[in-house]
Amino acid sequence: MKPENKNSTDLDKHEQRLVDTSPDADDLQELLESSDDSVIRSFLRTLHPADLALLFEKVDDDYWPKIAKNLSTEDLSDLMEELDDHLRDDLAELMHRDQLVDALEAMDSDDAADVIADLPDEVAQEVLQDLPTEDRQEVEKLLEYPEDSAGGIMQVELVSVPEDASVEEVIEAIRDNADEVQAVHFVYMVDSDNRLTGVLPLDRLILAKPETLAADVAKREFYTVLPRTDQEEVARMFKRYDLISMAVVDEDGVLLGRITHDDVIDVLEEEIEEDILRMEGLEEPDLVYTNRVFKIASVRLPWLLANVLGGLVAGHLLWSIDKSFPAILALVSFAPVIAAMGGNIGSQTNTIVVRGLATGKIDFTNWERFLVREITIGALLGVACGSLLGVLAGLLKSNLTVGLTVGTALAVGVMASAIMGVMVPLVFRLFRIDPAIASGPLVTSTNDIISLSVYYAVAYIFLS
Repeated sequence: MKPENKNSTDLDKHEQRLVDTSPDADDLQELLESSDDSVIRSFLRTLHPADLALLFEKVDDDYWPKIAKNLSTEDLSDLMEELDDHLRDDLAELMHRDQLVDALEAMDSDDAADVIADLPDEVAQEVLQDLPTEDRQEVEKLLEYPEDSAGGIMQVELVSVPEDASVEEVIEAIRDNADEVQAVHFVYMVDSDNRLTGVLPLDRLILAKPETLAADVAKREFYTVLPRTDQEEVARMFKRYDLISMAVVDEDGVLLGRITHDDVIDVLEEEIEEDILRMEGLEEPDLVYTNRVFKIASVRLPWLLANVLGGLVAGHLLWSIDKSFPAILALVSFAPVIAAMGGNIGSQTNTIVVRGLATGKIDFTNWERFLVREITIGALLGVACGSLLGVLAGLLKSNLTVGLTVGTALAVGVMASAIMGVMVPLVFRLFRIDPAIASGPLVTSTNDIISLSVYYAVAYIFLS
C-alpha cells in the first residue's frame, strides 16, 4: 500500500483521472497549488508532451515557471516543441537563461531555430552565445533562411555516408547517431564534395548483406528541394509524391538538411489556419490567441473601418434608389436580398479560388478556363434565383415591371459577384500579395456595392 498522506492521495487522484478521462486545466492547477515539487514532478511524468501542451495554454501563466522548474531538460524541450508558437515564445521569455539554453540544446535544430528567431534580438544573441559551438553554428545556419521556407523548416540532423561505405558501415553510422538523429527514414549517400547522390531506405539496408556497398543498394531517383522554396510548395510535394522525408540541397546539389513529415503536418496546419484567419481580415494570425489585446484590436480595426466605408457606399446607393424612384418603394425592400446574394456568391467563389491557388489547382495557366466555368455557374445560379425572386416580387407587389427589375438585377449581380470572386484573388497573387486577405471583408463589401450598383442601373433602365 502507498503511504496515506495528502500528497500521495493527490497524486493517486490525478493519476486515476489521467487514466479515466485525461486531466483538465483545473486538475493541473489544483495540483500545482496544493502539492510539493516531488509530487508535481511525478504527475508531470505521466503526461505526454502533447497533452501537457494542450493543458499549458489553459493554465494561468503564473504557474508556467513552476511547471518548467519541475520538468527535466528533455521533457521541457519536448513540451516546447509541442506548444503553439506564441505560447512557446512567451514561455521562453519567462524561463531562466540556463534552463532555456539547456532545453534548446536538447531540441532538434529546426525547433531551436524557431524559438530563437522569435526571442527579442538581445536575448536571442545572448542565448546563441551560450549554446555549444556546434549547436550554435547549426542554428545560425538555419536562421539565414526565411521562417516559411524549406531552409526554415529543415533540420540539419541526419545520417549521411560516403558512396564507398558498406551496408555494415551504414548501419553502424545509424547506431552512432541514434542519440542525435530521431526518426531515421533514409540514410543519405554523398560524394566527396557532400553532394547528394542517392538515398538508402531502411528496408533495403536490412535485406542487404553486410559487405554489400551502399552504392549498390541506394535509390538513385529521389526528390529534393532548394532551401529558399516556400513551405507551401514543400507541403504540396510531400502530398503529391507521398513522401515521409525529403532532402534539402543547394543549387550544386550539396546536402544541407532534411524535412520530415511531422514538420510538413505543422506547415499544413499553420497554412490552413493562416488562410482561414486572413480570409476574415486578420493579417497577423500569430496574434489571435495571445493576450496582446491592443495589438489585436489594431490589426482588426482597418478591416472594420473598410466595412464601415463599404456600408456607407451601400447605404448611399439605397438612398439613391429611394430618391430616384419615390413612387416605387417596393424596390428598396428587395435591396437586402440582392446585396446578400451577391455577397454570398462572391465569397463562395473567392474561397474556392483562394484554396485552389494554395493547393496549386488554379494558377495563371488555367485561370481563364476556371473564370469561364465560374461565370457559367454564376449565370445558372443567377437565372434560377433571379427568376424565382422576380416572380415572387411581381406577385407580391402586383407589378410585373418590379418583378422584371428585381429578377434581372439579381441575375446580373450574381454573375458580376462571381467574376469578382475569381479576379480579386488572382490580381492579389499577380502582385505577390497573399490572396487570402482578399476574402471576407474586402470581397463581401465590394460585392454589396456591385450588387446594389447593378440593381440601381437595371432599375434606371427599366423604370425611368
